Amino acid sequence: MKTLRTWKVFVAAAMSGVCTGCICLPSCLHGHRTLAVPDMVPLGAISRAHWHTMETNGEASDFVMYRNEFVDNSSELSPYGRDHIMEIAARMPSTPFPVIVQRSMNNADPELDAQRRSLVVQVLNDLGAYDADQRTVVSQPYSDGINSIEGERDYARFRLTRGNSSSGFSGGGAGGF
Repeated sequence: MKTLRTWKVFVAAAMSGVCTGCICLPSCLHGHRTLAVPDMVPLGAISRAHWHTMETNGEASDFVMYRNEFVDNSSELSPYGRDHIMEIAARMPSTPFPVIVQRSMNNADPELDAQRRSLVVQVLNDLGAYDADQRTVVSQPYSDGINSIEGERDYARFRLTRGNSSSGFSGGGAGGF
């Protein structure tokens, strides 16, 4: 009699464990997916978020109007600036990024910065970007450019490592010879 009662209690406990989920052992999953990182992940799955963030930041930097896109110390757009602002206007409806007008060096001329901002807003509105007033700000760009000394050094490094020079051992079109 006592064994029958023990057996019924055991069956009831087992049934309740099956119905609510078993917690018998850490290795016992019973159909539940583990939240641990698997031993093998697809190639690139771990670094994908990092690359996506870098790509997004790169796209955001496309919406920066730099000082060299204006003629000297004026609010007039240079030819490159006119081309760039047309590209910005074409991409604005499909992106959430702000348009940044690079401020003057050391914020020396805030009036010129305000004139440049108002010109950019006016041109963007004329090109169909009607939310340009809310999305255009005067600020430092996301990344500073490189100066002439850094540019010269990078160019020389490119020529030595990837260019067609004899000291870079690049093969340069000789078919591996």
